[in-house]
This record gives sequence, C-alpha cells and structure tokens, in this order.
Amino acid sequence: MFRNYLLTAWRHIMKNRLFSAINVFGLAIGMMSCILILLFVRDELTYDQWVPEADKVVRIHSAFYPQERPPFLTVRSAGRIMGALKAYASAEVAEGVRLVNNTTTIIKDNNAFTEQVTFADGTFFDVLDLPFVHGDASSSFSRPLDMLLTEELAIKYFGRTDVVGETLTACCLRGQPMTLPIAGVLKDIPGNSHLQLGFLVRMEPSMFDFAPNILNTWTSVNVYTYFKLKDGATAADLQARYDTWLDNESPFSERTDMPGKVTDFVKPNVMPLLDLHLHARRDAGNMGDLSPMGDINMVYTFSGVALLILLIASINFMNLSTAKASKRAREVALRKVMGATRRQVALQFLGEAVAIATLGLLFAFVGVELALPLYNDAIDKNLVFDVLQDLPLLLSLAGVAIVVGLLSGSYPAAFLSRFLPARILKANKSSDVGGASTFRSALVVFQFAISIGLVMCTAVIYGQTTYAKSMDVGYVHSGKLAITNLGNAAGTPQAETIRQALEQLPGVSKAVLSSEVPSQDNENNTGFTVLDNTGADMQGDQVVVNYHSVGYDFFEAFGISPIAGRTFDEAFGTDAINPIPDGEDRIGTASVVLNEAAVRSLGFASPAQALGKTLRAEVFQSGRHDFTIVGVVPDIYFRSLKFGVRSTAYWINPPALDSITLTLNTDNIQSVTTGIAGIWRDHLPMTPLGHQFVSDMLAAQYASEEAQAKLFAAFSGLAIIVACLGLYGLAAFSAEQRTKEIGIRKVLGARVVDIVKLLVWQFSRPVLIANVIAWPVGWYVMSGWLESFQYRLDSTFVIAMALAAGTVALLIAWLTVAGRAAHVAQANPIQALRYE
Repeated sequence: MFRNYLLTAWRHIMKNRLFSAINVFGLAIGMMSCILILLFVRDELTYDQWVPEADKVVRIHSAFYPQERPPFLTVRSAGRIMGALKAYASAEVAEGVRLVNNTTTIIKDNNAFTEQVTFADGTFFDVLDLPFVHGDASSSFSRPLDMLLTEELAIKYFGRTDVVGETLTACCLRGQPMTLPIAGVLKDIPGNSHLQLGFLVRMEPSMFDFAPNILNTWTSVNVYTYFKLKDGATAADLQARYDTWLDNESPFSERTDMPGKVTDFVKPNVMPLLDLHLHARRDAGNMGDLSPMGDINMVYTFSGVALLILLIASINFMNLSTAKASKRAREVALRKVMGATRRQVALQFLGEAVAIATLGLLFAFVGVELALPLYNDAIDKNLVFDVLQDLPLLLSLAGVAIVVGLLSGSYPAAFLSRFLPARILKANKSSDVGGASTFRSALVVFQFAISIGLVMCTAVIYGQTTYAKSMDVGYVHSGKLAITNLGNAAGTPQAETIRQALEQLPGVSKAVLSSEVPSQDNENNTGFTVLDNTGADMQGDQVVVNYHSVGYDFFEAFGISPIAGRTFDEAFGTDAINPIPDGEDRIGTASVVLNEAAVRSLGFASPAQALGKTLRAEVFQSGRHDFTIVGVVPDIYFRSLKFGVRSTAYWINPPALDSITLTLNTDNIQSVTTGIAGIWRDHLPMTPLGHQFVSDMLAAQYASEEAQAKLFAAFSGLAIIVACLGLYGLAAFSAEQRTKEIGIRKVLGARVVDIVKLLVWQFSRPVLIANVIAWPVGWYVMSGWLESFQYRLDSTFVIAMALAAGTVALLIAWLTVAGRAAHVAQANPIQALRYE
C-alpha cells in the first residue's frame, strides 16, 4: 500500500508539472526564509550560554533621571559601586569584577596596531571563568599587568599560541608605554558572546589614581561591573538590595538637594548575563557595549516574518490542491468504490503533501547555501549552515517539513476525501464546490494582506532611515575628515604642531581640535552653578549639563554661527582653561559657549540675557573654574539624532583635545590621505592612524536600521514572489476551467484584451480586500515602531506608504494574472470548443 501511495504521488506530480513546481518552489522559498531566519535567531538566543555558570552572573546598569533634563542611561556603572554592593549585599553576591575597556596601541617589532585592551580586577575569573589554552586562572592572572590574549591574537602577533613569557608594549598609560608580560592564552571567545575583550590585563586600583573618575567615583560611569551571585540568589534579589542601599546607605541618600527618595532619580538595573545581548539596548542610552548589541524586538519580528512567509507558501498548496480537486474527483470516487476508506484517501493526499514539502526542503537547502554569503553580509554575522554536521538542526528542519506538509495538506485531504462516489460517478464529473471557492478566495486575501503589510513595513523603515539621515544636524558635515586618536600627543604642544602641519596640506582649508567629533556617541556631564553679579553667592541649585571640549575655530569649521555673543577667539587670551596645579586652593577662570537648551536649563530668559553671566563648575583634572558666558550657539545634534539635543556647554580644555577634524577643499582624497600619513609618521610613528569622514560616521549611526530595512525588503520580496506563484497557478487553473467559455466569447466577438480584463478583475477583488485588511494593521504596527524615534515621520507618510504598497501589490497581481490570461485568450477558439 505504501508503495502504491508513493507511485500515485509521483504520477500526480509529474502529470501536473506546473502546479507541482509552484508548490515545490513556493514551499522551498518559504522554508529557505525560515532556515535563514532560524540561523539568525538561534545565534542571537544562544549568546553567552557557553560561559560556565552563566545563569549566576549579572551586570549593573546605571540610569539617572535629573529634573528638567532627558534621562541618562548607560550599561556602565560607577567605579565604587562594586565594593559597596559586595559589602552591603553579601548575602546575594559571591564576587564582583570591574572591566575598563580602552582602545590602545599595541607595539610589536616597531609595528603599531590599534586593539581593544580590557583592564579587569584580579577577581575576573571568579566571576567569568573563561577557558585557557595555556596557563590557568590561579597563576596566569595573579600579578598587576599580567596580560592574557586569545589564540587568534597570539597567532596574529607571534604566529603561534604557546607565547607565555613573551611581552608586548602598550601605549600608553598616563603618557608612558607599558611592557606587558603575557601570562596566559585564552581560547578564542565564540562569536555569539558579548564578551569581545581583546587583550585582558589585570589592573590594580592604583593604576588609575591619576583619573579618579574611572574607579574612585560614585557618579562618573566608566566601568562595566559584573557580579556572580550565590546559590539561590537572583537578579531580582540583588536589585532589591541595590535599591535599599541607594535609599538608605549610599552617598546619594545624604544629599539634601534631592526631593523624595534617591531611587526616584537614580534607577539602576541588574541584568542577567544571558539577557545582555538582546535586552541591554533598552538600558544603553545609545552608548556602546563591549560588542554590538542585539535587539529582542528584531528577533521577534523576523521570527514572525519567517512564519508568515511559510504560511503563504502553505496557503498556495492548499489553494492549488483544492482547485485541482475537480480533476481528481473521479480518482477518489473509484478508489472508494474499490474499497478505500476516507481515512486511506486522506492519508494518500497527506503523503503527497509531505512528499512535496520534502522536495521543497531539499531545494531550500540549495537556496540557503547560495544565499548565506549575502545574508551574512547583510546582518554582519558569520553564520554557518552545515546541516549534516548539525543533527539537532537537521531533525528540526525535517520536523518542520513534515509539519508543513501535514498542515498544508490537511484541508485538501479533508476536502478531497469527502467526495461521495455515487454523486461523482452519476454525474460523470465534479464541479468546483462553492464553499471551496470561497475558502480559496479567503486564503488569497490572507496571503496578499501579509505581503502588503510586509511591503508597507519595509517602505516605512526605509523612509524613516532616509528621513533621519537627511535631517539637518545643525552643522556642515560634508567634506570633513576626522582623525579620532591623537594618542600620546593629546593635551601636549605636539597636538597643536600636528594640527598646524595638517592645515598646511594642499587640499585642506582648516584643521580643528576637539575632544569628540560630532556624531560620536560619547557623553560627559558636570554640574554648573550660576553665580550672582559679585561672584560671592551662588544662585539656585547645581544644574547638570553635558560638555564638550573644542579648539579655536571649531564652530567656524563646522559652519556654526552664534546667535548671541561670540565664539572662542585666541586673541582674547582668556578663553582656554588653565589647569590648577595640585596643592593650589584657587578657582581658575575661562570662557564658555552654551547652546540654546543649556540657556533654558540654567534659567536664563534669552541668549542675550545669558551673555556675561558667570558659571562655576568642576573640570576633570583641572580643578574648579568660573566660566564667563561669551556666546550662545544653536542646538546642534552633536551626538546621534536618536539621542536628541542635550543642554551643552562648550569650552577649551587642552588636555582633552584628542581629535582633529580636517575641512577638505579638494576631490583628490588620495593625495590628502597620503599627506596625512606622512605627517603622522613624522610625529606619531607608534600610533596607528585612523581617519573617517564625518558623513560616514553619521551614516553608520543607522546601520542597524538599514540592515533591518534590507532584510525586510528581501523577505517582503520573497513573500510577494510566493504569493504571486500561487496567484499564477490559480489563474492558470481558472483559465483552464473556463477554456470553452473563453472560446465562445471569442467566437461572439470578444477581443484578447476583453478576456484579459475578465480574468484580471476576478483576481483583483481579493487583492483589493487584502488592502483593506492590511492597511489598518500596518498603520498600527508602524506607528508604534516610529514612536521609538524622537524625530520621526508623521502618520501621513505611513498612510502614503500603505497606498503605495497596495498599488504595488495590485500591479504585480495584474501582471501575474494578465500574462497567463493573455496566453489562454490568444488560443484558437476551435481548439477551445473541442476541449474535453
């Protein structure tokens, strides 16, 4: 019997090649989409699961909610928090570790490389037990400056992995190069881990005494703090203890300028290690992690898209199988007459469905192999599809094929197996059943509603990304080449020497210094207090304001004109900050330029009123200073547009000027970069040169949205292709059923175009109904998505994209049906009237 089922299935597939091909390739596209998305989702969901006892490890994130100011969120924490919580939450915490991540120059054989170096407390391996290739946690990370590196880095620098005892030079800590002994080699960290550490160096707190804002601080958040919990303790337990400490024992609880509880303003989050990759984004505040962050919403979204595409392919199978029922009615009737039960007939059709799904799976494997390189490029991953070596994946996909086959074939099997032999054989025919026709129309509506919704979502994502990229950021960014690492020269006279040399290059009209380049996501905050006219008494409370250090001519180079007062001018001789030497108890003076948001937050009625007023603030490593407001500039998007505008103060603090931005006036970029490289070799031979156009840096801020839009576009296209395959098959079947009708119409004078219009309108109605269903759903979903952007398209754009998506779907449906209809309509009527 089983052999008979297989033989019958094969004969049916070969007899109906067109419909079988549509079913097979439709299911293949659907399953290919599912496999590609499954590989992505599995990779995202398994981040850091390889870490021993990962379920016990958590990380502390920080969140500050100052009054009348946007919140400040970050995945980092203050340096002193770890010690305080280890003591206060000793019932929950077994051990803690702080990580300080830094971009550092590594020197080997007079060659310099830019690498990530992560400084960590000696307790690192008590919290994160990474595996060793050479060495072990007890002996290889026991002394200050012990350095560990991965197998990949060992091979890069030495060509081998047994490098314990070798040394590398890092430049620099407080201006001095460090010779670091290699004490161990770690196994390469898997790609699906947020712990992309680079070099790992044991630190001692005294190493950073020169920078108390790193480790010796309650408020400056510059470290990643991890805890390993004791058995039975949870992240929620530590969160509760943390909140209690903040409100009752922390230094914040002693402040009298905070109305209410500390946790009304300071709201940290304790997040499990296994949640970091997909959930840390919500706490990051647009600031980076140790590796690029994932997004749980993207995982949900693309999982749903994969299921929808597979559902469309399954609907095709149902539609075409029930449509062909009239051709198999006699076969079913004869089988029943010969003794076959309804169950046996149903099993036969289910078997055919599973066979077609299996064929589709085999073609899907081929499609995945062909598409995977492009897919990896789009999502910036290195996913591998080795189904023969991955038994769980193979069994899962085989199960998917069987389930898809059973679900796709369930309705056709139930529909076909219910035919009554007496009725069918008595009439010597089987006409289509009205209920089946209605059901097929409903499925076509559902298919195209999904496709239109996906196209609509794609259009809105592309539109929002384009809108954000094209917004006026308030400064000129074209033709700006940024060098973002002055290395050891930052804050020294050499920095000015390099700037002047770069400004003299042919093709360079201006070179300016700054602490950050516009578009870099880095935030610095300090408290400003408005002084009265005598400077003796302070007016009001301290206001937290973001600040950036810039050089002379910075605003002019970026095309930013003051709306009141002036910008910095070296001719005045009083604008720059002069650090207060250690031991001197005095207050320095300097100038400051505010943006409009800072003017409002500091309580000034207008930019003009702010001019000449004095602000007092603590400058990191330079002491207290009184700043005279000399100018006010417009609100510019110094950071990402996603982050909005901060209240910002600009000052000149030479030790912080670590970047140079060049304004180019030539299209010969090669000659300029060659000149830059020559100057760099002359002045900083041991510091790798890195440069990037500011416009590229701006564009990079939307890389994740662009990747998401590309994937949506690709999968939306696949969904439409699958839907149109089904529509083409139904059109072909409809034309086949109506062959005599078409022949009679032509004999009576109907033109080809009249026949085409007739069939096109038949299939236009379900597509039009699909639009009515897809539009409100798509509008609701995309309006919610746009809410996550501070600057976004309005609802009219979503409506316009809904109309455009519906129009595109209708045109594609017309082309699909019209092609088949025209072919049938052009046939000789004589042949049609002879049709049996």
